[in-house]
Amino acid sequence: MTPDRKHPHVAVIGAGFSGLMTAVHLTTLSADLRVTLIERRPAFGRGVAYDTRDPGHLLNVRLDNMSAFPDRPDDLADWVAARDPAAAPHDFIGRGLYGDYLAAIQDRAVAAADGRLILMPAEALALDRTAEGWIVSTSDGPVAADAVVLALGNLEPGTPPGIDPALRASALYVENPWALDPHGMADARRILVIGTGLTMVDTVLSLRAPGRRFVALSRRGLVPRAHSVEVLAPSDDVFSGGPSGLLAQVRAASARQDWRAVFDRLRRVARDLWRGWTPVERSRFLRHLRPLWDVHRHRLAPTIAAQVEALRATGDLTIHAGRLTESHLTDTGAQICWRPRGGQDAVCEGFDLVVNCTGPLSAVERSTRPLIRNLLAKGLIQPDPLGLGLAVDEAGRPLDVAGRPVPGLYAIGPLTRGAAWEITAVPDLRGAALDLARRVTADMTA
Repeated sequence: MTPDRKHPHVAVIGAGFSGLMTAVHLTTLSADLRVTLIERRPAFGRGVAYDTRDPGHLLNVRLDNMSAFPDRPDDLADWVAARDPAAAPHDFIGRGLYGDYLAAIQDRAVAAADGRLILMPAEALALDRTAEGWIVSTSDGPVAADAVVLALGNLEPGTPPGIDPALRASALYVENPWALDPHGMADARRILVIGTGLTMVDTVLSLRAPGRRFVALSRRGLVPRAHSVEVLAPSDDVFSGGPSGLLAQVRAASARQDWRAVFDRLRRVARDLWRGWTPVERSRFLRHLRPLWDVHRHRLAPTIAAQVEALRATGDLTIHAGRLTESHLTDTGAQICWRPRGGQDAVCEGFDLVVNCTGPLSAVERSTRPLIRNLLAKGLIQPDPLGLGLAVDEAGRPLDVAGRPVPGLYAIGPLTRGAAWEITAVPDLRGAALDLARRVTADMTA
């Protein structure tokens, strides 16, 4: 591929945090680069996570660690302070407000780029290599580019095992909780939430109402832990070795100090640890320790955790550990059966509504997205061997069906988890976006 060296054109597919910040950095690193940011959702920059106005949806990272720029740690704090002088650096602000912050970054970048940053509201459907570069086929026509960045975010939710097709097709089942209209559920009194993670918390807090009861079910019944009320400095512990040794080190460190300080330190070295593990060690971690990692690493704001505990104390929210075994659509609602963890006999109960909060797919081969299907069919990508999105090299470049990086094709975000592991939160993504933009700029302008 021989790009136009005078004014290379980069197509960034996906305008969530990763795509937006990659595009912003591309236009600031080089005055010659042109960028088209392609987004299938109505809102640019916000992604799913920050496109909300529910006051119960708070960031799960403190304000002072959520700047979009790795080299400007006070950028968000300054922006918020200009609008709310009462906001403290260690507050947990609303996710909708953070979306406003990203929208402001986008507006500034578009203005500063002077026509070099184009926002294209369309869905990318296919990708083809040409002698000159790439053609992105979209719902609004083709886009020619010298390089393409896949910033696809999370994939669509997967259907949990045991969900009957008739129930799945009915109005009593919600596959995607982010498409749920709380105002249309007035008659639902008893609601089953499949999954007990962060999405469960968002769903329950959005749907809670007098007289409404929730049952949340997951394999282990683990609920996200709470951040400490006071700010803790990360520990100075040193971690090394495989998953088993690491678990012993974490337990020993947590016996000496607050476990949150331990995990905050561990998070800083998680990528290096992950990259040092063999495929067998990674698989062992995913099979045995991932649920524990998720609930300790991805924590709740203290006020949100208190609300969850209050709902559990009143019986409005009940958490069960077990495996969903079968479901049926009945004349009166949904009949759901599960086998409690460690038990033999199934428990069956009736519900007015079932909400899937198990999270997005990570196995790309199961995705129904047209672009993913197209890239797989053409051999331009392949699934990660552990089911963690795309197979990528350590630089985050997608590997084709032969295991080779494709020139001019890049990826960022959750679908690169197989190489990075911790690549879903802003503190990780902001550095990755800048690094990727530097790499693409160097490739396009060398």
